[in-house]
Amino acid sequence: MMRAWVFLLCVLVTTGCAWAQAAQPAAAGAPAAPPASPYSATVPVAGTSDAQRSAAIAAALTVVLQQTSPGFTPSTDMLSSASGYVRDFHYRRAASGAGLELEVDFDPGAIGRLVAQGGGGAGAPATAGAGATPSAPAGTAGVSGTAATSGIGTLWVNGLDSTHAFASLMSLLRGNDQLHDVVPIGARDDGVLLQVGYSAPLATVIAALEAPNGHLAQAAQAHPGADASLQWNP
Repeated sequence: MMRAWVFLLCVLVTTGCAWAQAAQPAAAGAPAAPPASPYSATVPVAGTSDAQRSAAIAAALTVVLQQTSPGFTPSTDMLSSASGYVRDFHYRRAASGAGLELEVDFDPGAIGRLVAQGGGGAGAPATAGAGATPSAPAGTAGVSGTAATSGIGTLWVNGLDSTHAFASLMSLLRGNDQLHDVVPIGARDDGVLLQVGYSAPLATVIAALEAPNGHLAQAAQAHPGADASLQWNP
């Protein structure tokens, strides 16, 4: 029991530090800072599941299209393909301290093409800086979003029953040259939810991490809201 509490404390402290670096809440009463770019938007997000993230990205696309072309009304097809226009995104704690927000950075060229199409345009989503290729095969089972050659995703890893196991996991992931910005964003029981940046298809990265006799293997069950679910083996 004590080891479990120590592990959770370690994860929560690490998560708190990551949140502090990723999002500095505005002082009470201070106005929110305007977006750094008209191609970026920050919107509330209900959680980290694929469906919740997709809905938030669609909302962010609507905001960006209004910022770049006031009065523009995106079509249903544009909104349903919103994830294909994303260059980068990350979660952060809301300035109020309650709930999450999703900050989304869209590819300027893709946004320009959408505006040129007009609100009724459908078309295939442009290949943004994240390298999205919607028609690519799904890849490794249990890993969603594998078509993108780079981007940001979430990994769930369970079987972490000690601070040593957690530290070993973080060292392994941060030492992988195809992963970057590995940040804990949640923990439950003996598992941790991580946000990771990847510079190769996520399925490929996960397959490499699951090398024979390694510490990581495919989890028996997928974790809701995670792009990949893994099991830590001591």
